[in-house]
Amino acid sequence: MTRLKRYLTAWSRHHRSGGFGIHSPFAYQFVRHVWRQPLPYYAYEGLHQLIATVKGGTSRAQRRELDLIDGKEARLLFRVTNFFNPDRLLQVGAATGIESVAMLEVNRASRLYLYDPRLEMKPLAVRVLQSQLDRVECYDDMMVAASEFLDGASTDEPSAVALINVPVDEAVLERLLAAHVVLVMRNLSRDESMRRLFEMCSEYMSMGQTYTNGKIALLLPNPKLQREDFSLWL
Repeated sequence: MTRLKRYLTAWSRHHRSGGFGIHSPFAYQFVRHVWRQPLPYYAYEGLHQLIATVKGGTSRAQRRELDLIDGKEARLLFRVTNFFNPDRLLQVGAATGIESVAMLEVNRASRLYLYDPRLEMKPLAVRVLQSQLDRVECYDDMMVAASEFLDGASTDEPSAVALINVPVDEAVLERLLAAHVVLVMRNLSRDESMRRLFEMCSEYMSMGQTYTNGKIALLLPNPKLQREDFSLWL
């Protein structure tokens, strides 16, 4: 979604984010209690401190290069993970590691399959993840990461969550959607490749729902849900 389109659709997205005009009972509850949940969670304070620490030691240009997640998206990522409570998580692109912490905070028994062939060149992410490394499997091969992540995953309905920070092969995303993995896709407004991948995934899904504000998107490929797309305000 372009900046102009986001501006022109601002009112309708804000209106729908309150649940107005949403007929699906699941979507209504999901928007009200996950996408736009106003109440605080226990993990918020720690996430805010991590983000503030990174902001305090970097310039705006550096934060953009590091792909620092903002507070709203970090909280949403935690809420989505908390809602589905998966025991396995996949992350494509380490970014600053804050996203990993947001997901791992939900379930102490969960494991993260992290794909980033340049992880050794990202000291900040390594430091942030230091306390969680016993729960993180690191990969420099996407196909291997996806295969091990999907090993044993349920194919009946969403039971795992994957965070896509950077572009990845379309075949990988189709494989994840076919396995009913919940996808969270970031950087749609700053990376044209990510926006196109989101559109491709939306077209690939025959059932399920998508939620997006033009910057971040959630794809729920649940075969029990009617196919619907929701443009919202975060």
